[in-house]
Amino acid sequence: MMVDARRSAHGGIRVSTMCRLAGVVLGVGIATAAGHGVAAADSGNVPSQSDSPSHSTSGPGLGLKRLAATAHRVHHVDSTDEQPANESLTSAAPQGDSGAPRWGRKVHGSVVAARSSAPVATSAPARLASPLSIFRTRSGLGKPTVSPFGKAAVNAPAVAFAAIVTPTIAPSPPEPLSPFGKAAVNAPAVAFAAIVTPTIAPSPPEPLSPFAKLAAVPGRVVNAVLQVLDITVSSRGPQSPINLAPIDEALFAAFRRVEHVVGLDQPVVTPPLETVDYPDPTGTPADIPTPTVSQFLNAAAAQYVLGGTPDGLVPFTVDGKQMTTRNPISGAVGSAWVTPQGQIIIAYQGTTGGTNLLFHPAIAGTQLGTDLQLIFTDKTPQAFTDSLTFANDVRAEAAAQGYSDSDIFVTGHSLGGWEAQYVAQQTGLGGIGFEGPGFYDTVPGDDNGLDSGFVNVETYGDPAAYLASDLPGLPQPFAPPYVPGGGSKPHYGAIILIGDPNATTPLVNASSLWGTGLVGDVIFGVDFLGNFFGHHLPGMQAYNLDVSPDPGVVPWLGETAGTINEGWGELTIPQLEYAASQQGVLIKP
Repeated sequence: MMVDARRSAHGGIRVSTMCRLAGVVLGVGIATAAGHGVAAADSGNVPSQSDSPSHSTSGPGLGLKRLAATAHRVHHVDSTDEQPANESLTSAAPQGDSGAPRWGRKVHGSVVAARSSAPVATSAPARLASPLSIFRTRSGLGKPTVSPFGKAAVNAPAVAFAAIVTPTIAPSPPEPLSPFGKAAVNAPAVAFAAIVTPTIAPSPPEPLSPFAKLAAVPGRVVNAVLQVLDITVSSRGPQSPINLAPIDEALFAAFRRVEHVVGLDQPVVTPPLETVDYPDPTGTPADIPTPTVSQFLNAAAAQYVLGGTPDGLVPFTVDGKQMTTRNPISGAVGSAWVTPQGQIIIAYQGTTGGTNLLFHPAIAGTQLGTDLQLIFTDKTPQAFTDSLTFANDVRAEAAAQGYSDSDIFVTGHSLGGWEAQYVAQQTGLGGIGFEGPGFYDTVPGDDNGLDSGFVNVETYGDPAAYLASDLPGLPQPFAPPYVPGGGSKPHYGAIILIGDPNATTPLVNASSLWGTGLVGDVIFGVDFLGNFFGHHLPGMQAYNLDVSPDPGVVPWLGETAGTINEGWGELTIPQLEYAASQQGVLIKP
């Protein structure tokens, strides 16, 4: 209950001279009683947790973003500047003779009242006169005629008079809280909320309707044929009697021999990359569950496979149909999936669409046009904004089914990884992008998403990864000047490099030939394409990340080089960043 001290502190004693003696006696009694109520008045004005100003960081996607920021850099603010407490502390209570007002200290968003030594009057009903006040009245000590302060003492507020003539009596020490009381005081507000607020679990995804299952049959039949031909692969489909991997290995061995003859494998000095340290998230707030690396990669690869379904994931459905988008004009294609842990992954399709070309051939042209627009201009393609629209549609439907933004993630490969970066930047959603280039849509002050919970997995020597300003290797106009940890066209989110670091050498040497003449330009172009097919496709990321592709497209195409990072496929996003940091391959965008 709020204590009102204004009446006793500022209301003058409007009585005749004959009544002043009675007023003084009564004032002494009230002051004596008020001395016992000071603690209650003071503590009653201290705001509880429920009264403290709340600090909200809600916004697009935000659970993971805040926790990842805690892991990268801990900003601890302990303000020592005193701030005014709430109005009940600054205006209602009187000030002492020193003129110092009551102040509160703002600590981590809550206002903590600072205790004042000045007594506070109470508006509680007057108590019976204490023995001390009776003694003063009978002995004449309480009469104004013997007061050394004369009329000033009589006209002073009762509280101030009591402070002059009443000996200071130390209050009794408060009794200790009972165990139950301590538990109630020390329990965090969130724990209390967990007790009184029922937890609403997301609704499990509805199965596909019979019509949706029937519509998917042609694609699944065609995909089964492709699996027999060793074009795609899945643990749930037929195993191919054909093995094209030896042919692929022979072709890349010949390609590397040509690079050696031309001299592209000669050692070259490259600018140092700016690495990032990521603390061990185990047992910290950053150690939160996210989909695993294998779930992200399989969801991204499934976008290339006609009728493909990521291992262990099920469609995110609305009215019996999976949420998908396909815009042949912009080239934006995406699907939403649900993990066994009840988290949603929005996956975007890369250039050409893989085996989807059999049903949607026109999409390849618009996706290639999007790639060229991103490489040679600074304009945001329509495919990016369409991908963002789809993500917001998924978020809205997911919220209706009990999901929060912290349950939603984005992924994609190549152009799909490019789009995933943009969506993560615009929404705050976490996720993993594979082999995506950088882009120009930077946001001042966000450190290029270093603490966003979104990361880019890039393979050494893949030209697509180096279409950015934060990884050196490609010349203009394919990439702007290299700037360690930034530049005009950086990635959004931390970069994790996998594969063989020496694989970048031929690309750097070939890039130095660009612009030297027709022969140099041809050598650069051939080497660009050779390294693109050698390092860019999802099967190569699966090799280095210790992931069994399920599904996969042309799993044999590429060059298996570099370290196999055992166990990385089962890591969450924070665990992956920590593991990459330990190996010195977590790069600042």
